[in-house]
Amino acid sequence: MKEDLPQPRFLSVPEAAKICGVSRNTLYSWVKQGKLSAYKTPGRTNLIRPSDLVKFMHQNGMFVPASLHELARRDEQLNEASSAPIPAVGPDHTVLIVDDDPISRSLAVRALSDSCSVYQAETGYEALHLLTLHRDIRIVLLDMRMPGQHGSVTLEEMKRIRPDVAVIVVTGFADDLTEDVLAKGLVERVVEKPVTMPILQEAIADIANRLVTGNAASL
Repeated sequence: MKEDLPQPRFLSVPEAAKICGVSRNTLYSWVKQGKLSAYKTPGRTNLIRPSDLVKFMHQNGMFVPASLHELARRDEQLNEASSAPIPAVGPDHTVLIVDDDPISRSLAVRALSDSCSVYQAETGYEALHLLTLHRDIRIVLLDMRMPGQHGSVTLEEMKRIRPDVAVIVVTGFADDLTEDVLAKGLVERVVEKPVTMPILQEAIADIANRLVTGNAASL
């Protein structure tokens, strides 16, 4: 089984305020005014990258503790890795599983983790965030019916920000895929529910082989 992939370490507003020696309200006002960069989650929680906090503190003459410098160093390493050229898909390709159902995600992880590196997302918003952070993701396994944002909207946004990813749609409803989506060629393959481990393994292997073949042909 593959080792867990590194994830970025975000700081909450209370954590960042404590490091800066100010109140939560003061730090939140810096974020609101655009002085300090922050990522807003779908639940509207502000999260701050250590590297952004270090930059802000340096610019404002604040003392930066060694522990924050170390967090920022690791954060920059992850950033550099995520912006590196996209590798060709091989035996160790990376898959993003997008499904709000933990049982379905668990099934997919068990089916794929011996041959793939796997990320998981419960919502379309989280999936889009992971795609922007991790350029090594080449295949997405997307459930179409999720709370908050329907899979079709997520699908179009995915292909807009990462047109290189291959998307396999998982659905039990034929009307989830509109004629418009199908006409745009946004989907590599459709897997109908109920899904089994062999079906998922075959679908991922098929797409991975297609990507490898396509990369070889372009050389």
